[in-house]
Amino acid sequence: MNEFAAFTTIGTKTIPTGTEPGGLRRFLRAHTVDAHARLDTRFGDFAGSQVLQSYRRFIGMNLLAYHGLAAFFDIVDAGETVPDAAEATLRQKIELSLQHLEDDRASMDLDCPPAHGFSLAPCETSEMAGLAYVLDGSRLGARFIYRRLEQSGLVDSQDGEVSTAYLRSAFGGDRQGAETFGLSLAEDAVIKERALKAALATFALFERCLDQVAAHEGGKEPPR
Repeated sequence: MNEFAAFTTIGTKTIPTGTEPGGLRRFLRAHTVDAHARLDTRFGDFAGSQVLQSYRRFIGMNLLAYHGLAAFFDIVDAGETVPDAAEATLRQKIELSLQHLEDDRASMDLDCPPAHGFSLAPCETSEMAGLAYVLDGSRLGARFIYRRLEQSGLVDSQDGEVSTAYLRSAFGGDRQGAETFGLSLAEDAVIKERALKAALATFALFERCLDQVAAHEGGKEPPR
């Protein structure tokens, strides 16, 4: 479900995927392979008899993670180096994604546990770029999952088992990655390492949320 495997069409509509990644995004992509792989392995290829359960867990994971991100943006005191417009756009995209996820939860009658907290400190341009990189990759992964559900005949289900408001939203809008924060060609080692630390923290948030959703299904507390 990473950004390499993502489909770029919905129905017959082609979605532009952007330009060749800049220096920072190449660096982040190369150093988050393991984090990508861990999530991909846990969800499989969204095919076969477990596709519906995998999808419900996927929505639950994202719902908890985006609640954590939205709460973080409510209290974060971003540094002066963070462009106001870029921060506002990222915040707006998080809030919109959360609305779509809440729509899916209501439509599928999902029972989800409380959300996890999230924080980045410090929170400057580098950290915002790392966070945005992960969310952009997540959006591309959502496109992949949509096509898997489409192939399984679940997209147009009329019985309420599947709601795809969040997945469909992934086919619209512009990229919100490192480029937005003016760091697409960054070669400074400190910037790269700080962005990577933030990206890995964001991946860890999604993994913790998936742990919590899976444990909630079985009535067990997630590992700490």
